[in-house]
Amino acid sequence: MIPGDFLAGGRLWLLLVVALLAAAYVASLRWRRAAQVRFTQVDLLDKVAPKRPRWRRHLIAAVQLLGLAAAVVAIARPVDRSTERTNSDGRILVLFDVSLSMEAEDVDPNRLEAAKIAAQNFIDEVDDDVEVGLISFAGVVTIEVNPTLDRSIVTRHIDDLELDLSTAIGDALSAGTNLLLNAVEDDENRDPDLAPGVIVLLTDGETTVGRSTPEGAQLAADGGIPVFTIAFGTDSGSIIDPVSGERVEVPVRPAELELVAELTGGESFEAQTGNELADAYDEIRESLGDTLGEEIEIVKELTWRYALASFLLLVIAYAMSLWWLRGMV
Repeated sequence: MIPGDFLAGGRLWLLLVVALLAAAYVASLRWRRAAQVRFTQVDLLDKVAPKRPRWRRHLIAAVQLLGLAAAVVAIARPVDRSTERTNSDGRILVLFDVSLSMEAEDVDPNRLEAAKIAAQNFIDEVDDDVEVGLISFAGVVTIEVNPTLDRSIVTRHIDDLELDLSTAIGDALSAGTNLLLNAVEDDENRDPDLAPGVIVLLTDGETTVGRSTPEGAQLAADGGIPVFTIAFGTDSGSIIDPVSGERVEVPVRPAELELVAELTGGESFEAQTGNELADAYDEIRESLGDTLGEEIEIVKELTWRYALASFLLLVIAYAMSLWWLRGMV
């Protein structure tokens, strides 16, 4: 099988020479057959050359031609190209708001369900060599999934998220920062110029319990962790208060999230629909190379494999000719 990429692909024209040799072999067979027809003394021919090589001669020729073709491929220097990320911890931590305000139906079918779908699609598209973790938060911060390469675990936990009271954005940022820093503190080979990971913060509200949002952002900034924020929802969002039974306005609050992104070196986004949320995730994914390390191309030359194949094929053809065609003209 001929590979698809070469360092010197222009040399493959030599395969035409191999093809011409094959054509010449076929032509010689036809010429010999015609010569045998003209030899009228058939009985005498059988006595002179009772053992003719027949199909074995053709097999030897075929192996020789394959050996020559492999040699041409080797001369063209076949390569296998792949990509590899530069030295990086490669971790993304998604902080997912599950406060009651995410029940608002200003986004179809509601903020929570639309956010789940967009987050799951985002995680499915993240590069395979990047770990993804999940933290949910309302009044309490819960580490749902530690950073892992197993996407199915993360998406399953997202699907199981349920709403709760209050909003602790500052505490969620603190927990996420500590998790990422602890994951790399024992790694002596880590590049200090690269972030230990990045945080993607999805929320529609503002902190109501625990440390303030700026305090949590400062911890992330001190740890060198950029935070990409998404303010999800509209100004017309509302929910039914489970205690009073009254309708409560829950407009989205993007101002503090913009400060978080600015303080940590991330980016801030606003999304008022499920499609806009998906677009925000796409932009975040495109920006991750700046913090997770750029991909570099790895080129592995395969010349030796085809050179070895050519050598073995020609040795086999030579051995077969010595054994099968010995004593034959």
